[in-house]
Amino acid sequence: MSLQHHVAPLQEAISKLAGGRVPQVCSGMEAYFRDIYDHLERTVRIVDGRREMVVTAIQVNLGMISLAESEITKRLGSFAALFAVPTMIAGIYGMNFQSIPELHYKYGYPICIAVMFTVDLFLWWRFRKAGWL
Repeated sequence: MSLQHHVAPLQEAISKLAGGRVPQVCSGMEAYFRDIYDHLERTVRIVDGRREMVVTAIQVNLGMISLAESEITKRLGSFAALFAVPTMIAGIYGMNFQSIPELHYKYGYPICIAVMFTVDLFLWWRFRKAGWL
């Protein structure tokens, strides 16, 4: 940016000198000014090309960061789902109601644990298959 900032204004001034509008002191130096103008033009093109390459590299880097953040979000979401099911079931059975199904049933606790484990195992399998875990 610094090089472009210094070279771009020179290009306009040298183009006037290379175009034949030279003072009487510099008459006969049009070819020299044309050569300087060509060098300045090439320098400006090189600087613009490098700037575009840097902009492209930054955009690619930001895209890769976005992809990585997306992967992290998927993983966190899948872990949250794995913890949400047992939390929900335990929250329901942790309430102080008298008529909760299977509350006084002999096998209510093992069935509840088995359901939690089965649902979590199924979710873990699906998330693993999808590549989220």
